[in-house]
Amino acid sequence: MALQYVEIRYRFLFLVISFFKSLQVVFIAIISQQMINWISRPQLNQLLGLVMIAFLGLIIFWIIGVGYQKIYFTVVQKINYNIKAITGKYLIFNARPYVKVNTSFFTNDLKSIETNRVEAELQILTNGIQFGTAVISAIVGSLSLTIIFMVASFLPGILQRLMGKNIENKSKGWEKSNSRYTEIVKETEMFASSARLYNTESNLWERFKVSANKMEVALMKLNFWQGFTNETISIIAYSAITIAPIAFGVYLVSQKNITLGTLIMISQLSNNFVNPVITISAYFNDLKVAKPMWEKFKKISNDSNYYSKSQSNLHDIKSIELKNVTVAYDDKVIFKDVSFNIKKGDKVLIVAPSGWGKSTLLNTLLGNIYIKSGKYLINGNDVVSNLSGVHNYFSYINQEPKLLNDTILYNITLGYPDYGNTLNSVIKKAGLEELVREKGLSFKVGISGSNLSGGQKQRIEIARALFFKRSVILADEATASLDPKLSKIIHDTLLKEYHGTLIEVAHHLTSEEKSMFNKVIDFNN
Repeated sequence: MALQYVEIRYRFLFLVISFFKSLQVVFIAIISQQMINWISRPQLNQLLGLVMIAFLGLIIFWIIGVGYQKIYFTVVQKINYNIKAITGKYLIFNARPYVKVNTSFFTNDLKSIETNRVEAELQILTNGIQFGTAVISAIVGSLSLTIIFMVASFLPGILQRLMGKNIENKSKGWEKSNSRYTEIVKETEMFASSARLYNTESNLWERFKVSANKMEVALMKLNFWQGFTNETISIIAYSAITIAPIAFGVYLVSQKNITLGTLIMISQLSNNFVNPVITISAYFNDLKVAKPMWEKFKKISNDSNYYSKSQSNLHDIKSIELKNVTVAYDDKVIFKDVSFNIKKGDKVLIVAPSGWGKSTLLNTLLGNIYIKSGKYLINGNDVVSNLSGVHNYFSYINQEPKLLNDTILYNITLGYPDYGNTLNSVIKKAGLEELVREKGLSFKVGISGSNLSGGQKQRIEIARALFFKRSVILADEATASLDPKLSKIIHDTLLKEYHGTLIEVAHHLTSEEKSMFNKVIDFNN
C-alpha cells in the first residue's frame, strides 16, 4: 500500500480521525430516528433538546472534518514526496537501472500513481471505515433489515471485479502510448530547427500529430471504459437499494417489528452502505489504472542493491590493463578482444573510426558496462566480478559538458562542502579565473550552461574533473565541438596542468595535439 511510504504516526492519526469523521452520519441518523419517534410522544422540551444536541454535534464534527482534511492532504504530500525521493535516488545512484526512469516516468507515471493510487487508497480506507460504522449502528436498529441493505450494497463490488480487468488493459495501452508521445515531444523540440532548415516542417508536424492522436485515443478509451463501469455500477446499486430493502422495511413497520424512526435511520445509514461501496468500487478502478505504473515503482522501491556509498580510501592507480575484453549488448558485439596496458601518469590517446565504440570503452573502464569476456585489471587485480566501486578511480569529461542550471560553484563541486584551497587551484588550472573574477562563483550558468560560451562550459567540466582528485581522467571527445585554438588551450590544461593519468578518445586532433600524448592506442587497423 502507498501508506507504507509515510511515517507510522501519520498512518495512526489518519485512521483515528477517519473513524471519528465516520460517526457523523451515524449521529445524524440517530438524531433523525429520535425526532421521527418523537411524533408518537410529542413533548416540546424534548424536541428542543434534540435540536440543541444536533447543532452541538455538527459543530464538533465540523472541527473533526477540518482535522481530517489537514491530515489527509498532509499524508498525500508526504507519500508523494517519498515516492519521488525514492525514484530520484534510483535515477541518480543506479548506473545499470532495471527499470527505465526518464522525464516521462516522473511527469506521467508518478502523476498517475499520485492521482490514481495514493488518493484512491486513502479514499478506500476512509469509505471502508464509514461503511463499518454504519453497518454496526444499523444492526443495533434491525439485524434483518440491515442484512437486506448490505446484500444489495455488495453488488457493486462484484461488478467491479468483473469489469475491472478491461480497465487495467486499457491503462497499459495508454501508458505505452503516453510514454511514446513524451519521447516524440522531446524529439520534436530538438529537431524543429533541422526541419525548418530542410523545409520538412509539415512532415515533422504530421509525425507529432500521429503520436498525439494515438495517445489521446488510448486515453479516451481508458476514460470511457472507466466511466461506463462506474455508471453501470451506480445504476444497479441504487436500483437494488431503492426497491427491495425499502419495501421490506415498510413491511416490518406495518407489522410493528420496527418503528418508522428506525426505518428512516437505517435508510439514512444505508447510504453509507451503498455510497462507500460505490465509491470504493470507483477507486478500485483507479487502482487498476495506476497498476502498471505502480508495479514499475515497486520494482524501483524494492531494488536496494544499486546503492552503495562512495569509497573514499581507494588506493592510487598504478596500472590499468585490459586483456582480450569483449563487450556486447544482448547478441550485438560492440568491440572484441581489446587489450592494452596503461601506467600511472600516462597521457593516452585512443583513436578509432566513428561507431567503433569509443564511448562504450570509456564507460567500460568506469565500471558502468558489464564485460562479456576477458580481464579488466587495476593494479594487477581483476575487477570484472566487482565493478561497483571502480568509478571512484576516475573523473570524466564529456564531449557535451553536463551542467546544471545552478551556480558556477555548484557545477564544479556538485555540492561538496569541503573544498578549501582546492577550488582556487582547479579554477586556475582550468583557466576559469577571468570568468570567476567577472561573474563570481554564485553566477547561474543557465539551462545546460546557456549563459556561458562553449569554451567556458568545457572549462567548468575540466575544473570539476580536477576538483575531485581522481587518479585517472577519462575524456570523451572533449574538444570535438571547439575550434582548433581553443582545443589546443584545453589540451594544454589537461596534458600539462594535470599530473595524473589521462585517457582520451578522439579522432579530430591536430598533429601538434597528438604529439602531446606519450602513448597512442590505434584501433583503426
